[in-house]
Order: sequence, then structure tokens, then C-alpha cells
Amino acid sequence: MEYDIETYEQYHYALKQGKRNVRQRRREGLNTHPEVLDDLVNVYDCSQERLGEITVPAELVVGTKTSSRTLSFSADFMPLFKERSEFAAKWREVCKYHLSDTGIVEAPTAYEYLGKFYIIEGNKRVSVLKSYGAVHIVLDVIRLLPPRLNKASIRKYYEFLEFYKLSKLYSIQFSKRQYYRRCQRLLGFEPDHVWTRMERIRIVGLLGRIETHLNKYKIKTHHCDCLVALMELYSYDTLFNMSDAQLDKAISTNKIRLSYGHGPYRIMCVADEEDLGLYSQYAKTELKDTDFIISCGDLSPEYLEFLVTSCNKPLFYVHGNHDSRYDFKPPGGCTCIDDDLYIYQGIRILGLGGSFRYSNDKYQYTELQMQRRIRKLRHKIRKAKGVDIVVTHAPIRGYGDMEDYAHRGFECFEKLLNELHPKYWLYGHVHLIYNYKLQRSIEYKETTIINCYDKHEIIY
Repeated sequence: MEYDIETYEQYHYALKQGKRNVRQRRREGLNTHPEVLDDLVNVYDCSQERLGEITVPAELVVGTKTSSRTLSFSADFMPLFKERSEFAAKWREVCKYHLSDTGIVEAPTAYEYLGKFYIIEGNKRVSVLKSYGAVHIVLDVIRLLPPRLNKASIRKYYEFLEFYKLSKLYSIQFSKRQYYRRCQRLLGFEPDHVWTRMERIRIVGLLGRIETHLNKYKIKTHHCDCLVALMELYSYDTLFNMSDAQLDKAISTNKIRLSYGHGPYRIMCVADEEDLGLYSQYAKTELKDTDFIISCGDLSPEYLEFLVTSCNKPLFYVHGNHDSRYDFKPPGGCTCIDDDLYIYQGIRILGLGGSFRYSNDKYQYTELQMQRRIRKLRHKIRKAKGVDIVVTHAPIRGYGDMEDYAHRGFECFEKLLNELHPKYWLYGHVHLIYNYKLQRSIEYKETTIINCYDKHEIIY
């Protein structure tokens, strides 16, 4: 009969895939069969909302409503029964419908719970479609709305539902709650903007391209989270208009950061002068949203210890030209990144403390000595494939420095700047009160150069 040979071959292929999936998941200590909704929630404890027939990503179809059919399938819905079984015969019949001119007409029915789909009726239809590599599947969906409990997963789900009203996409789900509003903002949309069909197509297309490159570099972070991180770095329009080679380079350059799947950090930068607002009982309030602190030098160890204790977040520092006291009493609980490339949660931070030599103090260097220090870091820079933030005490010559020897910058820093193109170059040493013409921030190509005198917050 028509299609008989192909359906036999397809079942044989799907069975091999299913057995392979079971072996792999068993080695990884994972469940080898589809999830069971009844094991997760009592459907009668939830409100129900009928969505009708909608197209959903096949990867989100993860289980069945009851346990009665789970042993028939691997976790990815490939069949597990022998080829001469009654189950296999019925599976092949469904396969014939799929290969016919009309295709599978009746959509499987499913519950949607917390953004995933559990089949009520039509498991074999789902299995056949997945065996042919279906990216999306049409399901007749009933949404289960759990009680609004104070649980992170449920709060995130209800934030997703608000986002879904605008996007009408199940293919965009984030690991963190705030990502939904951030995504809407980064796309250039108003908070209540409803996406057009073309906007959905463009964004889903970009997500697919990003996922391809993430798989190439074996980055496990979900591609939706990576989309937000990349939009923070490059903007949506820039990303969308990138060629495949440019997108590949952008992902390769930020591979370490994307691997951690973190969004923007709030970084408090300090240097030279103790800020009375931070060095007080109000420090905990001022630093409550800070993710970590960077010191560009010339601050007492007691001050740095107070900051790191107040916010209970990491603090990274380089030496200022007056910080020889650190040799006898280093700031406790803080991490020195001087002459080092330190990677924190995917952010590559290069540290080069000290000033231009104008006396015989320890942390002062000639131009040649600074060049040698940079040369010793070349291997670490190549291994990390670049730098995100450069932290120095002295400025770059010609960018925020002064003409006297005590406050001039290093010429070799400009060469390093043009080689690395970091997002931020942070420095201190030159107090902004010295001259009203001194600028806090200078934009140079892709880099923002910032004088961190007193305190200054950046977002990265």
C-alpha cells in the first residue's frame, strides 16, 4: 500500500532516536520519559482558559496529562515499543495521514501549564510530527492558571502572560522576571505596544540565527536570555542588520558573558576620595541594587572593607600611587586585580594600577615599565578573547589627564585602548575638583572612558 515502506522506515528511525534519547538521559540522571502533568499539579486547583488552536514551539511540548502513555515514549516523544507491536501499527497509521495530501487535520489537545504543554489526546500525532523534525505544532490548548502564590516560578509565569498578550509568542520565554519588560524596552516598543505580525517574524528569525551560533560555541544559556544580553550590548536594530559573520563575531566576542546568562550589572566605581554618603549608616541603602564594586585606587583599606561589608557584594581594586599601605594592611574581603585579567560572572576585567612616575614611591611607573606590565598580560588577554572593562588608576594620555608629571596619563594606554576596544575604561587619580574643565566621561569609538573620582555608577 501507498506509504507503507516509508512509514516502516520512519518508525524504525524514530525508534532508534527514542532509544538513544533514553540512554543519554539515563547517563545524565534525567527522567527518560515525558513529564506527567498530574504529578505536578491538580488541574482542578487551577482556573482554566480555552485558547483554541494555536501554533506552539515543538520543544515546549514536554509531557502528557496522565501517566498511562508515558512509557510508550522517550522524553522527546519518540516511540519505544517494538516495530511489530500494535502500538507501532497505530503509529504508522498516523504517519500515513501525515504523508497524505490533507496531512494531520485534527490538532492534538493539550493543557498549557507554566509555559509548557502536556498532551491530553493525540500523543501519537505529536510523536509523528516530532519524528519529522517539526519546529512548531498546532495544538488545541486549554491554559491552566495556578493560584497567585508567592513563588518565583508563578510570579514569572504571570509576567510572561502579560508579555504574551503583547507578543502572542510562546517561543520567547525568559529565565528572569524583569527580562520581559526589558525586552519590550530594548526592542524600542512602548510598554503596552502590541506586536505586529511582521515584528513577530523578524524577532523569531533573529532568535533562530542567535540559537544557531550559540550551538556552534556550545553555549548552554537559553537563546532568549542571550537575545536580551546582546541587545543591551549592540541594540536590536544593529543585531537584526548584522550579517551571519558579524553575528558570529559578536557572540564569539561575548561568549564568556553569554555563558553565564546574566543581564546588565549595576557597578559602583570609586576612587581617590571617600564619599560621605557611602561611608555612613546609609551605605546599605545606597548600595542595595549594586552587583559589585570597582575601586580605581587611593582609598583607605578601612573604607573598602566598609563598602564590601555593607553591601555584601564583591569588590575589585587596583593600587593607587598612595596605596603602599595595602602592602601591610590589604583591604579584607576585597580582591586585588592589579596586573591581572579577572573574569567575574562572564565580565572580563583588566587591572593596571599605579601612576606615572614623578617621585620614588612604589606604585609609580615609567612609560617603559607600564609597557612591560601590559606585555605580561598579553597571554591572558588572548586566552580570554578580549576585555570588557579596563581598570587603571592613572588616565590615558590625552584623555582626562593633566600636564604636570604627577597627573599625566600613559601613552601606552591609548595603544591598548585601540587594541582591546573595551566597553568601559575606568580610572581615578585626577580629582575632578582640580579643574572645572575636567570631564567625568569621554566617548572614544566603542569605549566610554570614565573618571571615577569619589563615586560613579555604571550599568553593564
